[in-house]
Amino acid sequence: MKVKARTLLLGAVLAFVVCVVLSLIHPYGDVRGGTGRGDPLLAGATVPPEVLNVLTTKCADCHSSNTHWPLYSRIAPGSWLMESDVADGRSHWNMSQWQHSSAENQIQLLSRIASEARSGEMPPRNYLLLHRNAKLSPEEQDLLYGWAKSERKRLKQSSSNKQDRSSIR
Repeated sequence: MKVKARTLLLGAVLAFVVCVVLSLIHPYGDVRGGTGRGDPLLAGATVPPEVLNVLTTKCADCHSSNTHWPLYSRIAPGSWLMESDVADGRSHWNMSQWQHSSAENQIQLLSRIASEARSGEMPPRNYLLLHRNAKLSPEEQDLLYGWAKSERKRLKQSSSNKQDRSSIR
């Protein structure tokens, strides 16, 4: 019996060491680098506080530089899964980089946000397995849809006003 216990203990220690060593490998690049909890979200956009609250609590972990990295996200292979999800989310839309996108790109993003919020496509189901509180309620879906529509309209009007002014010159 003692031999079995030692073998199990040795196996557990070995598995732990392997996980720690694998945690030093980041196959998706340094997605944690340059992140900070204070980066402004959607700088330059008109975002009502209730919409910003939904975006901050339900979307920012994958779609901004303000990602909250829980303990399990530091141990491989869980770290790889989370880093992959965050890298993928930021590649589609990074709220921390909003001000650096063209108005045309912002309008396209707002169309996708409205569509995906309304359809329930976001957040993805695999994310909701560990983050049940990230699920958008029907009211939150409507809130995001309405905001994205109105912000898109505002950007379109702003762009057409700029074009009108430049054609006058």
